[in-house]
Amino acid sequence: MTRISSAQIPAASLAQLSRAQLELIESARQSSEQTRATDLKGYGRSGQTLVSAQRLVARTESFINTTKELQTRMQIQDVALDRASDAVIKMKDELFQNVGLESGEGVRSQLEEAFAVLKDAMNTNLGGRYLFGGVLNDQPPVQADSLSDLAADPLTDAIVQGADAQVMRIEENRNAQASLVAEDVITLAMASIKRIAEFDEGPGGPFGGDLTAAQKDALMAELGQLSQAFDHILYQQAEHGRMMKEVDSAAERQTAHRDVLNGAIGEIVDVDLAEVAVRLNQAQFAYDASAGVFNVIRNMSLLNVLK
Repeated sequence: MTRISSAQIPAASLAQLSRAQLELIESARQSSEQTRATDLKGYGRSGQTLVSAQRLVARTESFINTTKELQTRMQIQDVALDRASDAVIKMKDELFQNVGLESGEGVRSQLEEAFAVLKDAMNTNLGGRYLFGGVLNDQPPVQADSLSDLAADPLTDAIVQGADAQVMRIEENRNAQASLVAEDVITLAMASIKRIAEFDEGPGGPFGGDLTAAQKDALMAELGQLSQAFDHILYQQAEHGRMMKEVDSAAERQTAHRDVLNGAIGEIVDVDLAEVAVRLNQAQFAYDASAGVFNVIRNMSLLNVLK
């Protein structure tokens, strides 16, 4: 007569079924989440490397976000610098025509337009922060409300003085100047506009009709000053372009660095989906087989044998 164990066989079968079930659950989780483990313990010795790499990624992402913000700001500043240089050269060309025609018609309106464009360009703000304000970016760099205010008050009152350029860290050991300062960009141009406006509002003015000898001399003197002011803005614009290239290069390096780190993390964390699919099928097969055996053993008893 066949001998039948009362407890060992069902217990072993149940243990095998539990192992198969756990393997099936883990394989299904890996297939769904596409990661090798749910916590650092699951990565063993690679856990410390994983933590270090993730910290570096977070640090690199911070630099990338900084450079993105800086790129946006600098692009807006570049447009503003274009407007400022265009306003100065336009006014110079128009005043040159006035001198050639010996006519003062439109001089005042030319001054008004140039002042308004320069003020608007230098007072460009993003999110309530003035881009040409430097570290004093909570107030507009150009304080004069009108051309008459510019003519009446000292130039130092019209443009905020002494503001340092903002500096932002774009790489671990590299800072970049975040912006130009209005004082450094338009002081020469505003000074020239102020002198002509003072003359216009003084005893030698106003400009209109035929130019007097004094008016002609005053405009002639400012044509050279406006040329210098225009060249100065172009120089500042070139420096700004150089800074933009530095920031763009830093952004590219940081992005490449992040991608390398993410690749290294992926080699630790990510699973081979093809391998997981095979293991999932095997785990399903093992579970089904273990469950079938367990069901058979569970229903076995001495009474069934005696029958």
